[in-house]
Amino acid sequence: MYRYINKAVSKTLAVIIAVVVIIAVIAGVATYLATRPPAPSPSVTTTPATSPTAAPATPTPSPKAPKELKVAVILPGTVTDYGWDYAPVIALNKLEAMSLPIPIVSHKYVELVEPAEAEGVMRSLIAAGYNWIWAWGFQYREAVLKVAKTAPEGVYFTINEGKPEDVIPGKVEIIDEWPHKTAYLAGIIAASVSKTKKLGGIDGMETLHLKLAEAGFVAGAKAYDPNIKYYRVIVGGWGDPEGGKRAAESLMAMGVDVIFCQGDGTSLGVIEAVKKARDEGKEVYYIGYPVDQSVIAPGYVLTSLNYDYSDILKQQVYDMYYGRFGNGKYSIELGRGMELAPFYNFDPEIPERAKKMVREAREKILKGELVVPTELEKVLGK
Repeated sequence: MYRYINKAVSKTLAVIIAVVVIIAVIAGVATYLATRPPAPSPSVTTTPATSPTAAPATPTPSPKAPKELKVAVILPGTVTDYGWDYAPVIALNKLEAMSLPIPIVSHKYVELVEPAEAEGVMRSLIAAGYNWIWAWGFQYREAVLKVAKTAPEGVYFTINEGKPEDVIPGKVEIIDEWPHKTAYLAGIIAASVSKTKKLGGIDGMETLHLKLAEAGFVAGAKAYDPNIKYYRVIVGGWGDPEGGKRAAESLMAMGVDVIFCQGDGTSLGVIEAVKKARDEGKEVYYIGYPVDQSVIAPGYVLTSLNYDYSDILKQQVYDMYYGRFGNGKYSIELGRGMELAPFYNFDPEIPERAKKMVREAREKILKGELVVPTELEKVLGK
């Protein structure tokens, strides 16, 4: 059965966690600034004079744009998983602090929504006045498309992990996900700190996007050290911390010393197992997803794939304002809302070769000079 989280509760949770995040980020930024290479000397170029051209026309606000937005977020888990379901909390808090052409005046999180319940939940939210619904997961695609057909004008839907064919101009927008490029960088870091040359992956469930991330992760690890071995476990649920803990313990018993986890609530058990092992003196490492998970385990998280959706969602507000919502152009990936989180206290343990390789790989990926594999089986040689 789903449950509602009101704005006050979610705000309090976000403020408490935000303080921890700010402290951790300041430490990570200080480390980065102390170790990054100096900027190259500027060069001076001259540009030939050109004839003046007319300035581009300023877009005209749509007369149909709403005056305010009430946001409802439909979640498969809980905001306290500090993973998939926590990412929209971070994004929404950032949006509410921005000066937007359409202000966000209230929000609601609806947790633990099963796909079969999603249609009814959305219709109830629309009846209660919510006019921007975030369906946080591919499992809600069918329900969104069904509800959108009869939804009143001025009600908007954003499907995270949607497909291009889901887009309906003026009603339904998507966010596509391409995590493999950022995961490639995480794989380099993982291989660089591994002593056993054994890396592990733990997923709550097997999905296209998670396998995509694993493909990039393993490719990056093997680029650093071709002798790296990779072992993966599918727990079978997004909210099974005990299952995550058992999976982590089994991998560590096999000699795995770096675990990349994409498990949402299941990740909490994996983090617990890694913390216990490190407290016992074992050199094991945890890499998180899709937020900087050092927020819940400071000093224990090597790095994370960090997704920041706020800029994408801000642009979607402007799309509503100018009457161009539903164009299917949005994706989150390396350099576009997705990066590696800082290494914090682990920074001194990462070889300079790995840091240099990450910097160079990131640049080449963004330029299109390095194409990251997308098929896990091929990367594993199967």
